[in-house]
Amino acid sequence: MTASLGDRNKIVIIDDEEDFAVTAAWEVEDAGYEPFLIVEGTFNDIDDLVLQIPQDTYGVLCDHRLGKSGLANFYGSDLVATLYDQRIPALLGTQFYDMDSDVSIRKHRHKIPVLLNKDKIDSSSIKAGMEICLLEFDGNVASDRKPYRNIVRLVDVNQESGEDVVDVIIPGWNPYKAVRLPLALICEWLLEFQPKIGARLIASVNTGAENPEDLYFTNFEIATEPEGIDGIP
Repeated sequence: MTASLGDRNKIVIIDDEEDFAVTAAWEVEDAGYEPFLIVEGTFNDIDDLVLQIPQDTYGVLCDHRLGKSGLANFYGSDLVATLYDQRIPALLGTQFYDMDSDVSIRKHRHKIPVLLNKDKIDSSSIKAGMEICLLEFDGNVASDRKPYRNIVRLVDVNQESGEDVVDVIIPGWNPYKAVRLPLALICEWLLEFQPKIGARLIASVNTGAENPEDLYFTNFEIATEPEGIDGIP
C-alpha cells in the first residue's frame, strides 16, 4: 500500500454475510469514508485476501467468522493480526462476542486494538476504532492496552470446541475471576509446556483492561520468584 494516509479514504468491509456488509457500508459512509466490500470469493491464504485490499485503503472492518459461507478458511482475527503487522488499521467484529473472545480471538488479541460486537458497529465506533489503531501504531497505547508483567496461575485445564484450553487467574487484574485462553497461546512461548492445575507462569498482560474479553497474553515464562512482578505483593 503506497498511498499516503491523507490520500486514503476507503474502508474495506470483509464479511461473508453480504446483508451485514451492506448495512455496515451505510455506517462507513456516515463516518465519512468510502466503503469497499469483499463478500465473495474463496481465500485459502491470508496473503491472497490482503492482496484484494486497495492501495488507497484507510482501514479495514472485518468479520471474525469468515468461514460460515466459505469466504475464507481462517478467522478474521488472523487477518486483523496480519494487517496490524503491516500497520493497516483494522477493526474486528463478531456477532458471537462471548463465544469467540476466549479462544480464537484471544490468540491474536495483542494485535487487535479494537474488538466490536457487530450489533454495536456504527459510524461513531468505526471512527473511534480507526483512531485507536493509528494511535497505537504511533506508540500512543491506551492505558487498557499497555502490557505489564504479571503472575498467571492455572486453575483448570479443559477443552472447548476440540481445542485444549486453560482457565487462569491473574492476581494483578482480578484475583477472583478466571479467564480462559487457548493452551496453544502459552505453547508459542513455552514449546514443551504441560499444563497442571496450580502452575504459576509469568506473562505480559494488559491488566488495565476492564473486561476479560479485552485481556491479552504474551511472553510467557515459568514463574520462579514473584518479586518485581506487577500485581504481586
